[in-house]
Amino acid sequence: MIWLLVAACGGLGAITRYTLDRTVMARVTTDFPVGTMIINLSGSLLLGLVVGMGSRGLLDAAEATVIGTGYIGGYTTFSTLTFETLSLFRRGDPGASALNMVGTVVVSALLAALGVQMGTHF
Repeated sequence: MIWLLVAACGGLGAITRYTLDRTVMARVTTDFPVGTMIINLSGSLLLGLVVGMGSRGLLDAAEATVIGTGYIGGYTTFSTLTFETLSLFRRGDPGASALNMVGTVVVSALLAALGVQMGTHF
């Protein structure tokens, strides 16, 4: 039964990602994938928070799985990050390409660690 909840929440996360990305990109005047970066950074912080809360027993394993694997897994996107990074490079902007990939990965890891810390201090 949990797999149905994971699938449903994954779909909701994907819809949220799509809506947020379209909303952000409609408001910026750059080719840099700001929407995807915001999504992946916020998702990393949220996943860290879920892990931290799970480690404190504030979420049980099923809840953490549904939220983390389902919703946040559907919300965040490594494949789009990779595609957009390669697109920037192929358009002749290796600096933006490197910033997108390295910046997202490094800051995502830092935000995930911050989320864990926040989750363990509730």
